Amino acid sequence: MADLHFRGEWYRWLETQNADLTVIAGDLLDGFSNEGLLVQKLSFSKWVARFPGCLALSSGNHDGNDSSLAGFEIDALVGFSDKHRAEANRLLSEKHWMDCLERPGVVTDGRTAVVETPCGSIVVTTIPFDFGSCGDMDHLWREGALKRKTLRIPWLVLHHEPPANTMVGGQIGDPSLFYKIQEYRPNFVVSGHIHVQPYRGSFADKIGETWCFNPGMPEQEHIGAVPNHIVLDLKAETATWHASPKISKVVSLYFRYDPCNYSW
Repeated sequence: MADLHFRGEWYRWLETQNADLTVIAGDLLDGFSNEGLLVQKLSFSKWVARFPGCLALSSGNHDGNDSSLAGFEIDALVGFSDKHRAEANRLLSEKHWMDCLERPGVVTDGRTAVVETPCGSIVVTTIPFDFGSCGDMDHLWREGALKRKTLRIPWLVLHHEPPANTMVGGQIGDPSLFYKIQEYRPNFVVSGHIHVQPYRGSFADKIGETWCFNPGMPEQEHIGAVPNHIVLDLKAETATWHASPKISKVVSLYFRYDPCNYSW
């Protein structure tokens, strides 16, 4: 999934699910919230610490995980309790605050790692949102391709913006991602960002042998207690899109993929 925008009921719902791996492709927080990002970061870090399963996270444009933003919220510490001030200082002292979320079973922003799930291993690459100073992420793509080739297991990439010129990204997606997918050919790419695209395009599309997904987000009047999400079942080779219950849209597709597709 993607674009949870710090909706508490959605995060509480996630804790009750029993997925082998939960994937959130950016916009974990909400830059327009009156709470401010620092308060959200503190709450989110506690949520990650107690989350009961494997988790993969990448940053979006609302998440403030760029190195140029490190420490800019220092004024927000005024009025914090001593305990919360210490926790906030820990986040603010990091170049990228999401680095503080790292623990066994959690792959956070800007990583390539092998996740051991109850149903098998998978390579996960989390591409940070590009705020203009995140640098060259080619090393993450190369590392993911190499691990997939060596271990012969599936490879999943998180990238907040979907690929352009596709049913999941439309004309305003990221054109550079389209070419990265063509070059490295991961098995799966999960994105978000363009909330309406699955409704006017599709929640799934294919670039070569790569399946790309965007769960989307409903308009405000259709938002329910459960977020849009896609259930990817690698054993059954199905992808099922669960849109807002207020729209009552559930769509499944069958797909084929080769976890050993490592030519690059």
